[in-house]
Amino acid sequence: MRKILLSTASLMIVSINIYGEVLSESFNNIQNTHELCEVQQNEHQPIEVRSVRSILSKYDPMEHTKGQLRAGHITLSEDGASRARSHALGGHVHFSTKRWNLLMVGAEAYTILNLGIHQNPLNMNGDFFDENEKSFILLSQAYLDIKWCNTEIKLGRQILDTPHADSDDIRMMPNYFEAFTIANTDIDNLTLLAGMIDKMAGWENGINSPDFVDVGKTLGTHKIDSIYYASASYEGIKNLSLSLWYYHYSDIANIIYAEAGYSYIFSENTIFTLGLQYDSSKQTGAVLLDKQESQTYGISIESEFTDLGLTLLAAYNQDNGKTGAMGLSLGGGTFFTSMEDQTLDALGTSGKAWIIGAGYNFEKTGIDDLTIGIAYGNFEADNASLYKSEEIDVVLEYNFDDKVSMTVAFSSIDHKVAAAEDYNQFRLIANYNF
Repeated sequence: MRKILLSTASLMIVSINIYGEVLSESFNNIQNTHELCEVQQNEHQPIEVRSVRSILSKYDPMEHTKGQLRAGHITLSEDGASRARSHALGGHVHFSTKRWNLLMVGAEAYTILNLGIHQNPLNMNGDFFDENEKSFILLSQAYLDIKWCNTEIKLGRQILDTPHADSDDIRMMPNYFEAFTIANTDIDNLTLLAGMIDKMAGWENGINSPDFVDVGKTLGTHKIDSIYYASASYEGIKNLSLSLWYYHYSDIANIIYAEAGYSYIFSENTIFTLGLQYDSSKQTGAVLLDKQESQTYGISIESEFTDLGLTLLAAYNQDNGKTGAMGLSLGGGTFFTSMEDQTLDALGTSGKAWIIGAGYNFEKTGIDDLTIGIAYGNFEADNASLYKSEEIDVVLEYNFDDKVSMTVAFSSIDHKVAAAEDYNQFRLIANYNF
């Protein structure tokens, strides 16, 4: 591991020197133009349509551009099996250079330690650790960032948060990607994105958390020619956000995702947010993961009563395709009904899902920065004998101050088919940001 880190660091230094020697003259020539560029600002703020999973896994970029210590505990209790539990300590440190002309270099080192306290190696939950349930360290981010006027290019190991590739930060370490991304905001209120995703690290890469694994292997096939995506997001209409995404999974499928979010201010203390989504996949090329034909629709309604400290959430997804919503997401997924554990694509066939939930902020009772939420979800295939389950999530979040925070999440999954066992999961994550 030490040799890998030293080699990577050396390569970054050499790359910086090469860029400095080869591009310095060109950048100096356009520096005056760069200084005259005015960064476009969106007139309206984007509307956020939230699911239970997106609330739990929300990634805070500020916490990951500095440093963080993280402690975690997880217990999985499945009917007919012994409890599987783990404790861990981890953290990361992020470094970035000042922007030189157009260039900035960033890097982040992440480590997870298996504390081995009251842990039976025969009954260990491996979500926190590597494939051998051991501690690890990795260079989680290492990127070159180029920014000119309203265009920004990022190349290397980085965080992505797109509908079908996201950080899903609900364990000791989020997901990371080796990718190339480009963003442009030349047109007012319009953001254009494009990118290529080559590899993935993190607890959801399906192979080994600290390794950047080819995305084909993560999806369950051999090496593929990366994943390409493009999107356009528009916030030029007050209280309305629109986005359209296209993904090309080489020799697997093409995906189209569209989302609309509308926020209506009913009164000074009451806000309603309506979300609509559409997601479709169609096999392409060599069809390495068999037939793909999904047509998924979704609706979400969130009501926030700030004077009461109360938030209500309801969502529904229906898939009418021949194969059902497919598991092509690198991360937590995009569906409005996604919960701590269950998601629509877990059905493996066409079906539906719906959730209801409520959250309460204790600020009105004199306890600042404490929230509690509860949600219920139902997931059912069109042929209920193939898949039917219910999930209850209870979540408590507390910010002790601007540096220390804690999330406690309990999930109970009740399967209604004989082939699957019921189970409960308890998770605690505490963060110290510095």
